[in-house]
Amino acid sequence: MPDGKKHNVLFVASMGNHVWAFDVDGTQFWKTSALGTPFDPPENQQPGRHRSTPIDGWGINIDWGILSTPVIDIDENRMYVVNWMTQETPSGQPQRSLFAHRIDLTTMQEIGNPIPIQAALTDEQGKPVLDARGKPVVLHPDQKQRAALLLVPLKGSHKTLFVATTGGEHPGDPHGWIVALDIDSFTQTAAWVSTPSSFGGGIWQASQGLAADSEGNVYAITGNGGYAQFPNGNIRDFNGTTDFAEAIVRLKYEKTGQGQGKLGLDDWFIPFRDSDRMTFTNYDYRDQDLSASGPVLPFDNNLLLGGGKDGLLYILDRHKLGKCLIKSASPGMQISMAEMPASDPRPPECDLTVLKSPPIYVTYNGVGLATAVPHIDFPLGNPTLNPSKMHHLHGSPVYWNGSNGPMVFVWGENESLRAWRLNPEAGSLSFVAKGAEVASAALAASLTGMGGMPGGMLSLSSNGKNPNTGIVWALAPIDGDANHDVVDGIARAYDATNLDPTPIDPQTPRLKLLWDSTRSGVTFKHAKFTTPVVADGRLFVPTYDGRVDMYMLSP
Repeated sequence: MPDGKKHNVLFVASMGNHVWAFDVDGTQFWKTSALGTPFDPPENQQPGRHRSTPIDGWGINIDWGILSTPVIDIDENRMYVVNWMTQETPSGQPQRSLFAHRIDLTTMQEIGNPIPIQAALTDEQGKPVLDARGKPVVLHPDQKQRAALLLVPLKGSHKTLFVATTGGEHPGDPHGWIVALDIDSFTQTAAWVSTPSSFGGGIWQASQGLAADSEGNVYAITGNGGYAQFPNGNIRDFNGTTDFAEAIVRLKYEKTGQGQGKLGLDDWFIPFRDSDRMTFTNYDYRDQDLSASGPVLPFDNNLLLGGGKDGLLYILDRHKLGKCLIKSASPGMQISMAEMPASDPRPPECDLTVLKSPPIYVTYNGVGLATAVPHIDFPLGNPTLNPSKMHHLHGSPVYWNGSNGPMVFVWGENESLRAWRLNPEAGSLSFVAKGAEVASAALAASLTGMGGMPGGMLSLSSNGKNPNTGIVWALAPIDGDANHDVVDGIARAYDATNLDPTPIDPQTPRLKLLWDSTRSGVTFKHAKFTTPVVADGRLFVPTYDGRVDMYMLSP
């Protein structure tokens, strides 16, 4: 650091386009100059309706600057940041775009100039490629860049930075992109679009990052989209052929020259298609973003864990995702397939045997779903099929191979923390216990409404595999919906291995609550999609109060 000494440093990035560095013992080292003017979108306030903006349906945020978690190059002592910047054009009009920055962590000065994040699909003649609705396939400046940044390899030379963007939820909306930046030349070298023919397929993953394996392959989970709906009511599905929405994907990046590269799809798995659900009037039945969580690659086996809003967890062999989509059993797919020209390729289909084990409803009752009709496609909110409240999974499951063997922890929307034991060879889960504390408890218990977001965002700390050292840390809203409003939050700590002696009920073991933040007398507003950070016996909690709270054991 500037004093020539090494320190334990907390870095904080904000939507106001600043980055701070704090010594965790209480000293602010520095704060960057503003990394450009953040985007301040206009309000769309209609009588009787909530505030919204072009970039955010609920309009809670005012400024949009650094939304995603930056990444640090520990070899070069640099941080890479992606943000929105608003600049004036020669005519004096404001123009916004996404930019990538390099920051020297010792001086907190930006290195060189930022570079714009831009992408467009063109043909061999360099002309714009149009999607099925006749719109150019481009990365729009209003698209969120929420997923944490990925730097590959973590240590070593010739690194690549990967940046993912969201797409849209409705036909005609933008497309999801993954962009590669060469670190040596600090230039954009390649881009991959998930839905070149339709819409959506965004990669947001509730702020969780892309993942990479030891070979440098990149893994992502995409969201809603994959089909086109035309004015005459016809639906045409492209998923599994040209498009890969609602998919778990593996991408391969190749350096093809100095400051040049190629990013392409290498393997994929699609558990359901949104076009199957167009015959249902319930929007939430279609809005089951698989990209509501990020991919988890356990370090000690070849599995991939992935799930999304529907609360199902899919367990696959990361080397054999299947290159297929689950066979459809709904009338909607028969309609959409009929609209496909006979000359179009039919997507390869598979059954649930491509999974290591049948999908498990991990955020609620954990019952293995039937592989027969209607298998994994069900409308959440239908009390005849499942609970009347949604139990979306946001963020990522937490994997821990500790003193009790491999375990997985999840906390769904309107529900409580759940622990599962994983059999890596079979790729199967067995229920262990759940917590008694419910996220957004008042809304979850209400007989009306859909409840609250986002459930619990998790991390885990332990002293290796030493018994009785594993702790699951969680951040959750207490009673409200953090997607619609600024609401009170709470931090909690659970024992990862030892259960509470008093069960929830005779059939349901209880996870042992060790601590919560109300015991410290501190209150805070919950920042959705942010995870607790634990290091050296300290807990760091990002809040919506313009501060980060630090907790540590009392002397």
